[in-house]
Amino acid sequence: MLFSIVAIAAVALNGVLAVPVENPNWPGELLKRQAPGTPLYNCHDNCGQAVAGSRKTGYCSSIAFIHNYANCIQCSGPDNNNIWHYYSSTLIPAGSGCGFPTTPDTGVQPAVDPAIPDGGVWP
Repeated sequence: MLFSIVAIAAVALNGVLAVPVENPNWPGELLKRQAPGTPLYNCHDNCGQAVAGSRKTGYCSSIAFIHNYANCIQCSGPDNNNIWHYYSSTLIPAGSGCGFPTTPDTGVQPAVDPAIPDGGVWP
């Protein structure tokens, strides 16, 4: 019994390890993105905190949501960090519900400040 479990696990692991990686530089790119204080990290953090904050009641008047959403709009466009596509499906309805702009700023923008933790919930 134990042999069959080990054999199945080995075959499954072999299949996973055999899958080619499309971008061989992904570990370095992921670590660079996750380095706290970098512009891309701050942009992801602001957009993510805006998503979390949008799930709270009364988010349109939350100072944290307004700050994070505005920073996300500033930094996420194609001329900057080009990450809006990760967050737009949640933030477009949230922003339009508040009367905020729902497209990222164009042109190169200055780096954004760190996000304000909003205490919202993730799905």
